[in-house]
Amino acid sequence: MMNRDLRSLPEAIEIDCDIAIIGGGPAGIAIARELAGTRIRVLVIESGGSDYEAEIQALNSVENIGAPDALPDNALEGRGYTGALSWLNDIAAFELRNRMIGGSSHTWIGKCAAFDEMDFAIRPWLPLSGWPISRSQLLPTLQRAAHLLNLGPNVYDEMLFSLLHTAPEELDLDREILRAFFWQFSHMRNQRAEPTRFNRLARDIKAANIDFLTHATVTSINIDSQARHVTSLDLKSSTGRSASVRAKTIVLCGGGVENARLLLASNAQLPAGIGNRHDVVGRYLCDHPRTSLCRFTGRDIQTIAQHFNFYGLNHGGGTHFYLRGLSLSPEIQMREGLTNCAAYPVQVHADDDPWASLKRLRKGAGKTFLRDLLSVAKSADMITTGLYNRLVQKRGLPHRSTELRFDVMAEQEVNSESRITLSQKRDRLGQPLPRIDWKIGERETNSVRRLAQLISHEFVRVGLPKPQLPDWMGTDDASGATFMDMAHPSCTTRMGADPRTSVVDADAMVHDLDGLFIAGSSVFSTPGHANPTLMLLALSIRLADHLKQRHTAAEPLRLRSTEPDLSLHQG
Repeated sequence: MMNRDLRSLPEAIEIDCDIAIIGGGPAGIAIARELAGTRIRVLVIESGGSDYEAEIQALNSVENIGAPDALPDNALEGRGYTGALSWLNDIAAFELRNRMIGGSSHTWIGKCAAFDEMDFAIRPWLPLSGWPISRSQLLPTLQRAAHLLNLGPNVYDEMLFSLLHTAPEELDLDREILRAFFWQFSHMRNQRAEPTRFNRLARDIKAANIDFLTHATVTSINIDSQARHVTSLDLKSSTGRSASVRAKTIVLCGGGVENARLLLASNAQLPAGIGNRHDVVGRYLCDHPRTSLCRFTGRDIQTIAQHFNFYGLNHGGGTHFYLRGLSLSPEIQMREGLTNCAAYPVQVHADDDPWASLKRLRKGAGKTFLRDLLSVAKSADMITTGLYNRLVQKRGLPHRSTELRFDVMAEQEVNSESRITLSQKRDRLGQPLPRIDWKIGERETNSVRRLAQLISHEFVRVGLPKPQLPDWMGTDDASGATFMDMAHPSCTTRMGADPRTSVVDADAMVHDLDGLFIAGSSVFSTPGHANPTLMLLALSIRLADHLKQRHTAAEPLRLRSTEPDLSLHQG
């Protein structure tokens, strides 16, 4: 593998390869890994470099007319699961994007789950629901994606109970109303405390046919005069260097915002942009509206935490922990015309939580030394219980907390008026900014409200403490609701059989444009309620398999160098 920097290459260089991958985030790196060691010459093009650079990150600027304000860059770094989710309750997350090798994996917390069977189905009460592929078709690549992320089995419902080291207590909740739902967390194999970072997975690629070109922002995708095939890419660096990449196949892996932006901005030949014959590119913008659903305080915290916490199982030589939450049952979604949504527990730890104190003492934090020492000394029982829970029962640690709440992530109804268009404003490379108009509909609001009401009803019925609900949850008026996005933009180049309502086909190729493929959450037909990384990686690996077949079938006997040609003439 070679890693070159456009800023150091000759001006106006032309580069040849078989497959050009635009974007060095999780989708692009997953595809490159799958193609490594083949005879296919692959070039991964990344707008940034190996590290965070404010000048490059500024290219992520947007004109935002519908979504909340943006997160500061690297906002979640080092916060861990609980700290990150607690902080995200107060600050919007739509712009949590990273222009660097590894992409969004630099700031994610590793939370993963697979989409439900229902997410792929045609649901009569949800317009444009249904995928052109089934969940069963994705199962093989879903397993490969889980392995890449160092996850346990892809089981996220009640079937998980029988696999856990010690199963949760049966609560007798009505399964026709609420279902158990679990998430697990991806970690690096050699550093258990850190989520999987795809820049490190990129460094592990040891193949002569894979090359990375950094500090190279794609400014245009070019097509032939008949608008039937892709031909090349135009690139610029922040220092003004330019280049052209000629490729038989181009894979767009820029994320839910940038994929749509680049297609729309590539309008030299087609004024509406590439793949936009039916004005679909950028439409159907979805995310995961998130809000706090309910809360518990005082002694109720421990009662609820006993049932909704982390549970472990042994798999592949290690222990994998799953977080237990609750989701709306398929039956009630169908009966009441709701979208899929699930709630997960978040504890706000007290200042004298002994586990936080132990962590600070281990690091030698001096300012709080005496307070931490006292906290640990008075919490011997909690520490002993916690060690037994973790080491023997494979369960989460007990914490001293001031609040336990359930946050919710809801599936959005696909809405053509929620969309990305091009702004009149431009970035420093002269490219139009994406203009984001993210809309949250009444159906999502109703689904979240209904989930809160049902959790409250069911908890009381089975003898659990009654949660405290926000005022708007008990009314028909949602004006007091506060939602944030989860930085999970999706569906802007959605997959489907009908070009009038989709951008790519079931193989992720842009309709009627040979050689241009798209990977990432932008191709989701519907967004589901689950975090997108596991699913987008499964689709990316599936696409990589298709690209192998496509290029092998095209040139079965071709013998040549496997390296991309970076030494062609200057223009």
